[in-house]
Amino acid sequence: MKSIGLTGVIVDKVCGFGKEREKSQKIRIDVSIETDFRAVAEQDDLSPGIDFKTIYAIIITGLEGKMYTLEKAAFAIWKQLKSLQDVGKVNVTVKKCNPPFQDKVENSWVTIEE
Repeated sequence: MKSIGLTGVIVDKVCGFGKEREKSQKIRIDVSIETDFRAVAEQDDLSPGIDFKTIYAIIITGLEGKMYTLEKAAFAIWKQLKSLQDVGKVNVTVKKCNPPFQDKVENSWVTIEE
């Protein structure tokens, strides 16, 4: 298995319901993409593969617009990544940092892996 990805992409985004809509929150996105990057490695050239800038752009695009759930964000990002050429399994995790619970909770999160 060969995979590429980005971890720890953190953006400010309004996501949630009720009081959560009053201000933006930190949303963390991690993605992993199975792809055969042998040609990229052998040629030391990105043209036959997937550029990390493309992955980043897809993450940012997937977070555009009004959003209430982490599930919507994860699915939008996953769907766009799956449409790239020569992609196998894609794993997308979207986390809301410090979600508003009575006690301290580090993250709430969703993952899509297919």
